[in-house]
Amino acid sequence: MNTMVVAILLGLWSGIGMILDLSGFGVRTPLLSGVIAGLVVGDVGLGFEIGATCLLMSVGYYTYGGATIPDYVTGSIFGVVVAQNTGSYDVGLTIAVTLSLLMTQMDILGRASTTVFQHLADKALENNNIRKFEMWTILGTLPWCLSRFIPVFLGILLVNQLEGFASFATSIEWISNGLRVVGKALPAVGFSLLLSYMDIKKYWPFMLFGYALFAYMQVGTIGIAILGIACGALYIRNTGGSTNV
Repeated sequence: MNTMVVAILLGLWSGIGMILDLSGFGVRTPLLSGVIAGLVVGDVGLGFEIGATCLLMSVGYYTYGGATIPDYVTGSIFGVVVAQNTGSYDVGLTIAVTLSLLMTQMDILGRASTTVFQHLADKALENNNIRKFEMWTILGTLPWCLSRFIPVFLGILLVNQLEGFASFATSIEWISNGLRVVGKALPAVGFSLLLSYMDIKKYWPFMLFGYALFAYMQVGTIGIAILGIACGALYIRNTGGSTNV
């Protein structure tokens, strides 16, 4: 697909997804964005891999009190595009992490600029002009949208620059090896964060069961997830719906 078309489609998704997320729909996630990016570039499997890894890395992050956090959603989009263009999952994931951190600056800019519309809406409300109040309130979503649309749109148009960096990085052995190690280590960090939310002391048999399936029986992540749901359902049924041991 033409680079301009890819840039427009993914830019629109990133911007509109941000507005939908603010509206409470919660569709702007690293996994879904990764899959959509994969669909656009013609490799859904790659999109699922990058998106799922970015989702695991985002576990534990939330904008409590309006805090700015790494934007793994935008990172997953760039990661998929770069990985597809370079043929390297490791490089794509590294780019995803790097740009997720850089996107914190765009988040701050979006938050700051939207206050202009908020002040205009407050002034309209003071004058009892409901129509203008509604207009300025709706337009207040524009900075949020543009803070995601512009970086994705321009970034994908300049993706060749990222490919140049990737080619340089992979041409040097120690950098290439480092990227490969990082690409394998980051999913482990994500799983570790996820495990920290679980009561391993109580449910350790399930953890060992999943580990054995993956390490010794080569069962994939989706297969383990399906078996985990089945085991969880049986456990709840046999304990009468109680989670107490």
